[in-house]
Parts: sequence; C-alpha cells; structure tokens
Amino acid sequence: MTLISFPFSAILGWSASRHDAFSFCKRHYYYQYYPKFDSEHSVAKIQTLKGLTSRALAIGSLAHLGIEALLKRLEKSTAPIDLERFSAYMKQQAALFVQQNKFEEEYYKSGAVPDAAELGQAALDYVQQFLNSQRYAWISALPDATRKNWMIEPGGYGETRINDLKAYCKVDFLLQHNGITYIFDWKTGKEDPEKHAKQMLGYALFAHANLGVPFDQIELQLHYLSGTETQVHIGEGDLQKFEERVQSETQEMYSYCSNIESNIPLPKESFPMTEHERLCGYCKFRELCGRA
Repeated sequence: MTLISFPFSAILGWSASRHDAFSFCKRHYYYQYYPKFDSEHSVAKIQTLKGLTSRALAIGSLAHLGIEALLKRLEKSTAPIDLERFSAYMKQQAALFVQQNKFEEEYYKSGAVPDAAELGQAALDYVQQFLNSQRYAWISALPDATRKNWMIEPGGYGETRINDLKAYCKVDFLLQHNGITYIFDWKTGKEDPEKHAKQMLGYALFAHANLGVPFDQIELQLHYLSGTETQVHIGEGDLQKFEERVQSETQEMYSYCSNIESNIPLPKESFPMTEHERLCGYCKFRELCGRA
C-alpha cells in the first residue's frame, strides 16, 4: 500500500489530541508543544513531565501493542494462538513499560503506583476480548490476498492534508477487501461514540487524501475493547462540517503563534492557566504552575 508523502514544513498541524490540549488549558498546551521556547524551566524538566504516563494510558498502550502483535502475526499465519505464550509476551511488555516509563501517580504521589503484573493482566483482558470478538473472527477469515495491503499501527504521525491544511490522523488498522477500505480504531477508555465518531471522520479524510480512496468506499469501525463495536456512518454534510471544524480550530491555534509558518509561539504569558483549578489535578505540568 503506497501512501502519499508530504514535504517537511514547520507550520503546526491539526490533530484531535493537539486541539484537546489547546482546549484543556492554554498553559498546558504551551508546555506540551513549545517547551524549547520557555525561559523559566529547562527543556529537560518539561520533557520529563511531558513523558509521565498513568495507569490508564499504560493499559491502553499495552492493549494496542498486543493487538498490533496479533494482527502482524495474522498477516503471516492463521494458526491458533498459543495463549500461554501470548500471556507471557504481554507480561514481558508490561515489565518493559514499567522499566522504561515514569508514572504520574508516583511522581506526584497521587495514587498507588501500578505494577507490571497488574498492568499486563488488565491489558491482556482487553486483548482477549478482541480475540473472542466477531471482528477478530472476520479478520481471520479474510482471503490471504487482502493481507498484503494491511496497515497496522503505521509509523509516523499520519500526516495528511484537510482542505490544504496540515493535519495528523493516524489510523490503528486499515485493510482493503472487496473494494471497501475498512478503518478500525481501538478504544480502551470510556465509551463516547459521539466524540470518537468525529475523530473517525479524520481517518476517512486521511484515506481519501493519502490513498485516493473514494468516500463511498470507506467503512469506519469504532471498536471498544470492552466488547462493543460501532460503525461510524458518513452522513450528508458530515465531511464538510468536519473540514470546517479543522479550519476553525487550526485558526484558533494559529492565533497563538507569533510566526505561523515557522510555528513560533507568542510569549508564555499569552498562554493563560485555566481558571478551573480542579482540572490541574489531571495535568502533568501542574508542578510548573505551582498547582501541584
């Protein structure tokens, strides 16, 4: 499967996660995306806080890793899974994750520090839900020819263009079968089909811009690893509304740049801290704002 590549540009690119950070708190957004411009705190300090993870994030990452491993194996073989061996693999990955990452719960003493065994089992439970799902059975039964064009957790950030604006829409899994391009997104968190459906429209635009797939040949599947799956239908006007949303949100973020093309931010003082201090408990950077 050949993707269109885009030349490097410094200008910021829209993504659902970037605008979520922007909406959450402007100072949080500054630390997340512009640490090298801060004169008060070292880049190393900000990057350390940026790299903090949490129990929920760890389980989500490990579950995605497990599904990625299953699908890459399925590309080559449909033989039954050795569950004992796979369970050992998940425990090994959880141990590596704990070794290589620092947890927010530990850094801020905000809760029990997750251990590898607990994380590995929680992630494995999600992956087993997927293994037992009708969707996994359907994927397993696809003709061998389809496996040549699977896109499984592709590298990079999923750069694309939406109305000529840079954007990032990285799919979890994409395959093509009988003239249809299927795009899947795995979710371990709280079910929120309305919010997540908007994100899926970005994946449709990615497939259209990067692979040249017509919109009427795209099927979007939102798969909650708790056991439910929802097909996201592209209704009349949905894509136009999504493009308008990306345009509007990009312009909002541009307004905090002193140089848009070079993606240079305004001074930090132009990025106010949220007035809702209860939200600070969810922010990795709260120490820098004196709200730890």
